[in-house]
Amino acid sequence: MSGGHGPTGSPPPPPSWLKTSSLPILELPKATSVVRIHRTEYDPVFFSPGSGNAPIGRFDSPSGGFGVLYLAQALEGAFAETILRNPQRRLVDLSAITSRAASVLGFSRPIRLVKMFGAGLQSVGADNAVSTGPYGSSGAWADALFAHPDAPDGIAYCSRHDSEQLCIALFSRPDIQLELLSGPTPLSDVLADVASILRRYGKGIA
Repeated sequence: MSGGHGPTGSPPPPPSWLKTSSLPILELPKATSVVRIHRTEYDPVFFSPGSGNAPIGRFDSPSGGFGVLYLAQALEGAFAETILRNPQRRLVDLSAITSRAASVLGFSRPIRLVKMFGAGLQSVGADNAVSTGPYGSSGAWADALFAHPDAPDGIAYCSRHDSEQLCIALFSRPDIQLELLSGPTPLSDVLADVASILRRYGKGIA
């Protein structure tokens, strides 16, 4: 299917020509570190939605053919995507912070990501609604890109909650191993850093 947009606010569906076109690729070296914020009781490495579960994340596979690990290039991006999901709230509940930890992860090999931001959007026939619109439409893009002959390892996209922050939806390719470089560090142990991030966004702790 190639044609115009779906429902209001949705990205257009993957075009029919996508599978025969080269993808715009951002390659991250093996030495690259990435950040994940997660609940303290969970392991930092979790490929959503989990076996037998319906899609819950933006780029979760509607077909259930693979899992997705959500990461950010910086702590601010991970914080915005997990804790600052309601922009109209000026105060963040302390429990939202004390219940979470930050982990820094590294890759076992270089990672190739589809650039779903900037000029990369036009290259694949998408628009920025892929990272801001309804989740279901974004999941269709994940399925299409996972099955593409270029075999990318995931998607690089701008955070919906801070467009200056780069986020990663990493596909569960069998040859990708992740190393825990630091953490998990409870956010309650780094409240000074948390306060600095909150000030950046004009927020405070309730």
